[in-house]
Amino acid sequence: MPPIKFSKSTKKFLTRGSSKYVMEHNYIKCKSNADLIEAYNKEGQKPKLRAKVRVEIDRRNKLGLSKIVFK
Repeated sequence: MPPIKFSKSTKKFLTRGSSKYVMEHNYIKCKSNADLIEAYNKEGQKPKLRAKVRVEIDRRNKLGLSKIVFK
């Protein structure tokens, strides 16, 4: 199963004007707890992304990496 994405992947060009690039992937497992909480509490956030964030925080709680409780 592939990792869950936080946002779309982007191309980062190595030098200006060249055709060589590196893909940057934004996986949710790489985001900090502060970024996840900010995305969850953001006004007008899509329900799908909020669900992804909630699942990731629950995963981190089970592993003992964080102690965040939803009310």
